[in-house]
Amino acid sequence: MNNLYKSIGQKIRKIRKMKEMTLEDLSFETNIDWSFLARIETGKAVPSLATLYKISVSLNISMNQLFSNKDDLKKEDLLDKDIYSILIKLSTKDKQRIFEIIKLILQ
Repeated sequence: MNNLYKSIGQKIRKIRKMKEMTLEDLSFETNIDWSFLARIETGKAVPSLATLYKISVSLNISMNQLFSNKDDLKKEDLLDKDIYSILIKLSTKDKQRIFEIIKLILQ
């Protein structure tokens, strides 16, 4: 199988594991059969762009990150991005409540 697909699959697996997701978790989030996801991760299947898009949305990464040759993703960066994606959807009032809770926790 093409090295590009193998590289993308390895990156998907790495990010999924960094997020402490199982194949079943990713399967549930993407509505893609776990066995097909496993074949993608090992480079034994050629996913469509639509499939890669579903996976990238579920992992909260850009398609560009899947195709990038850079291997600079860190667990902390992914966590920051996950937190941001949740917070951005909240109202200002809810953000303020969370901020107050965080301040209490960190005291």
